[in-house]
Amino acid sequence: MSDDKRAGLVLRVDGANVFVPAALAATVTQVGKITRVAGAPEELLGIAMHEGHVVPVVAIGRARGGTMVVCSYLGERIGLVGGEVVEAGVTSADGAPIDLAAIYARIQEGGGASLRSARWGA
Repeated sequence: MSDDKRAGLVLRVDGANVFVPAALAATVTQVGKITRVAGAPEELLGIAMHEGHVVPVVAIGRARGGTMVVCSYLGERIGLVGGEVVEAGVTSADGAPIDLAAIYARIQEGGGASLRSARWGA
């Protein structure tokens, strides 16, 4: 464990720890009904409603049920599933930081023009 303390979540994803800074993590909730999106990349499990907003749901690990961490990135909400929250609050910050920029880019690139225009207005 690191001696560095930061606000956020430590998730266990496929046996490894991942750190999500509090500035990105908006909510931890249960995974609800996920609707598949035609032509979406494999890691985009679909979309779900969260607090009145449509949220793309992305797999960050092999697990698919249980907890969803809703993050905010560039003004967009993104639901992450596949991780188990092992620490929250001011944490040890143990684990690699989550790379939401890479996740966001992969989803945009892998979804084709129709997905980008439908979700991100590109």
